[in-house]
Amino acid sequence: MKTDTDCTFPKKMRLSSRKEIESLFSGAGSFIVGPFRVFYRAFRMKENYPAPCSMTIAVPKKHIRSAVKRNLIKRRTRESFRLHYARLLKPALTGSGTRLIFLCIYLPHEVKPFDLLETKMQVLLEHFSKMLEKGFDLSPDPAG
Repeated sequence: MKTDTDCTFPKKMRLSSRKEIESLFSGAGSFIVGPFRVFYRAFRMKENYPAPCSMTIAVPKKHIRSAVKRNLIKRRTRESFRLHYARLLKPALTGSGTRLIFLCIYLPHEVKPFDLLETKMQVLLEHFSKMLEKGFDLSPDPAG
């Protein structure tokens, strides 16, 4: 049985389009929340979009040399997003008819505990929700 508050992170919510990821670095908005630098774009939702929100996480090899630790950080970040997306951001996105794509770059040079990452992800999602309530300029769709 599916409910509106399913805590999932399906493949369709993973940002993997090269064109969309490159568009985040050219003319997209950005801000810093805790251990993350966030690049984002928002545009009008269309029927052909798989999900109202897509995200990806980057952990620079320059900061964290061990692949095991980089993957641990990515898993923790995805899990914190999965737990809080349906409650904090999804209602604002569906209410405004907006699609949001964003990239989180992990900045620290050490692995932070899950509790900190979860708290900062809640702050990040609340920040996006407040931005959507206030309204902001929607950029053209990078995928065409």
